[in-house]
Amino acid sequence: LTLLAAISATTFLIPANLAPAFLSVPHLNVLLGRSQHDWRAKEREFAFVKFDLKADLSPLFNWNTKQVFVYLTADYATPEYPDNTVVVWDRIVRSPRHARIDVQDGKQKYEFKEISSTFSNVSATFSLQYQVQPYVGVLTAGEVVRTEPIAFPAVRRRSQ
Repeated sequence: LTLLAAISATTFLIPANLAPAFLSVPHLNVLLGRSQHDWRAKEREFAFVKFDLKADLSPLFNWNTKQVFVYLTADYATPEYPDNTVVVWDRIVRSPRHARIDVQDGKQKYEFKEISSTFSNVSATFSLQYQVQPYVGVLTAGEVVRTEPIAFPAVRRRSQ
């Protein structure tokens, strides 16, 4: 049992060296509309993101890696809520064969709305993050790449 614990601990002592990754957000739009899940709700601002992403996560895999959960987040601050993080896209990578991620014109998977109702005068940084889920031991997390701050554009009304 002690030997297994020692072997398991070695996976945390040897850090993974990830190759430089690429992330860009060429399209960021803000539209005024209603949620697709609740049309009775009042109109609010929704952000729509398209991104390009290239990353090689294969160094995160070793004998103890079950899967890697990778996700794209938007971090931004508003006067009412100074610390906001929203997951806009994610993927589960189950083997090193599928660890090279190449997404062109990727669209967000999840609704991106502002709780204080406006994105005006707000900038966001987008980052690709991961969590390594091992067979034995604790989860480890990290960041692969981060963009410079990107300003949200002026709001447009959704075409009816």
